[in-house]
Amino acid sequence: MIRILIVDDQNFTRQAIKSILEQESDLEVIGLAENGIKALDTIAEIRPDVALVDLEMPEMNGFDLTEKIGQQFPHTKVVILSSSDDRESIDLALKAGAKGYLLKSTSGQEITDTIRYVQRGYFQLGPGLFEQLLSSFIQENSNTTENLSQLENKSQIYFARLEKEIKTKNERTRNEMFQELNKQIELLKGDFRQGLDTFQYRVSNQMRQGLESLSERINSHTFDTSSLEEKIQARDFERQKQLNNLLTGTKRTVSNLEKQVAILRYCLIILAVSFFVEQLAIFVF
Repeated sequence: MIRILIVDDQNFTRQAIKSILEQESDLEVIGLAENGIKALDTIAEIRPDVALVDLEMPEMNGFDLTEKIGQQFPHTKVVILSSSDDRESIDLALKAGAKGYLLKSTSGQEITDTIRYVQRGYFQLGPGLFEQLLSSFIQENSNTTENLSQLENKSQIYFARLEKEIKTKNERTRNEMFQELNKQIELLKGDFRQGLDTFQYRVSNQMRQGLESLSERINSHTFDTSSLEEKIQARDFERQKQLNNLLTGTKRTVSNLEKQVAILRYCLIILAVSFFVEQLAIFVF
């Protein structure tokens, strides 16, 4: 036996539905309620299996009542019996937790069959409502397809613009990196020229001081010419040796600077390529 509560603010409607259901041997109307508040009290007292609920009622509408029944009395299944056949009302009723939705113009046989189906765990819509929902879904799907097509076109335009911006930015970044590389190379060249000038100045100064010292000794002392020549040659040889050592060190310094410049150039090129690959990966993935 399926125990039923009828909830409607119209007494005529309640009695008409009750008379239809009482003709069925497996259905029993155990309660009537004219509003949502009384319906909750009645459900708490008699615990019906199914509640037939109207949507438009004072004090508490059918949507709120359906939701409260689902929260407080999950064993009681709600079937909406309403005169509203619009899509919004059906969606709100289903969202509230209704297990069935019928129009008041539905035949008595459809009402009793729906109660049995819902009690077994099925979901049931009244005649014509499913077709109405399906037609609405098809229309929405058509609109969605059109919107997706527009979105795809916009996406293609956006990605083309993004690709152009990335290329422009990469080109600008490469130019900035190469400018920085050239700047560093020029700085290294300047440092090298300054070091070379300093080195030449020191060598010239030492040679001048040596000649001045030799001249002073010649003027102030009498000495053996051959011995002086030997000393001069020995000193010249020693200074030549020092000069060669200084030149060798300078060459090594120049070579090291050139290697550092080459390494710096390669590093900057690798950084530029890495940056370009990273930007390309972001764009692709």
